[in-house]
Amino acid sequence: MKNRCLIAIFFLLTPSGALGQQAYCSLRDPVRAIQSSVPDFDHYVSIVRQIHAGHRETILETLPFTIHANELGTHTVYAAFDSNDDLAAIVHVRTERGRWGLTEIAWTFDPELRVIDMNFQRSRDRSRKYIESEYFQQSIQGKGFAELRALLNDEGTAVNEASLAVPPGAQAIALDVIKSALKTISATQTVWGESLETFQQKDGTL
Repeated sequence: MKNRCLIAIFFLLTPSGALGQQAYCSLRDPVRAIQSSVPDFDHYVSIVRQIHAGHRETILETLPFTIHANELGTHTVYAAFDSNDDLAAIVHVRTERGRWGLTEIAWTFDPELRVIDMNFQRSRDRSRKYIESEYFQQSIQGKGFAELRALLNDEGTAVNEASLAVPPGAQAIALDVIKSALKTISATQTVWGESLETFQQKDGTL
């Protein structure tokens, strides 16, 4: 399949001097990464945004847990289109702090922000095999914010054992990954929602 990569970059409230720097939380190889989750995609658009304190407050209103100030900054969302210029998927990379250092997760969502796929770009956690297992992947695929939220307890501090079976030793990474999904969906909707809405109303160009 021939992919034509259309790159459109937006800078919103980006501090002077930040232009030209590599975007924080971005795909290392966009074509290959998107193709692994969306094999039939034709081209993509990358949208760079600055997540600022105002966005953080809006995101926090949707979550049962806090997000740290260092989770702000520049992030990239990739909108993947099929050959008819219809929006096929949205990819958003998040960096999370885990027990074994920083973990990078590439989330792929459908246009309604339901999980299609997730992949680690970087993880040193020995329990990542559980997250990559067919059981866990099937447990999150097709789920949107509310359904993923139901996988956690009311406080968002632990996995809801009635909803998801997690083996000993994998509780922490399972919690981190589900929280990452919730943060990613909320941030994508808050910061990139208007652009993604526009893409669903017309072809994949700007």
